[in-house]
Amino acid sequence: MSTGAIILAVVGLAFIPILALCGRGVIPRGWGVGIRLPAIQQSDAAWRAGHRAAVPPYAVFALVAVGVAVLPLAVPALSDADPALTAVVIIAGLVVGGIVGSRAAERVASDRDLRDA
Repeated sequence: MSTGAIILAVVGLAFIPILALCGRGVIPRGWGVGIRLPAIQQSDAAWRAGHRAAVPPYAVFALVAVGVAVLPLAVPALSDADPALTAVVIIAGLVVGGIVGSRAAERVASDRDLRDA
């Protein structure tokens, strides 16, 4: 088990409550924290919807990253590759969460455009 992989997994887990706080509006749009994609930055409603939608898929990847980080306990030969594998899983979670969040934010924006028309 690699210390680097464990640190990456813990940092990955720490993103879950940050995303959740953004989704509740506790961490407002414009701070240096949260998903910084254009669709999610459009409005406060898009900010909250995008982050709420991003939490579940990202959380799955973060939990998988924890599993990958402790995998060398069962398969010691993976200990050298473990930090890189953990980082790949965390990054994949951020990408998937960002895509899901952007789509949710775009739906909020299009719903608002329909109401305003």
